[in-house]
Amino acid sequence: MTNKDLIVRLIQQDLKHNQLTARLRKAGLEGDEVFYLGILEIVSDLMGVPRVNDIEERWSDIYISFMNDVVHFEISGRSDSYKPLAEMCYIRLKSAIEFGQNMTA
Repeated sequence: MTNKDLIVRLIQQDLKHNQLTARLRKAGLEGDEVFYLGILEIVSDLMGVPRVNDIEERWSDIYISFMNDVVHFEISGRSDSYKPLAEMCYIRLKSAIEFGQNMTA
């Protein structure tokens, strides 16, 4: 398994988890902070996100936007149904890092 494959799988699981917690929140159940998995930080470390405020902030905004948008997708028990969205997220995250590094070079 490549680093990219691992990252995409982690993003898939985080998408699925965020969809669940968003639906629970919509149903009036709270507890997001109790069920926070910290996958954003793991993915950030695996991707080597530079600790430069502009890059790190933009990267986080992209990641969080995908987690928020997953509520508009049909709920599925199969993790592979989230793979196209996870791969799109990965591509956008990688581009944000590359763009940020080119801007600071």
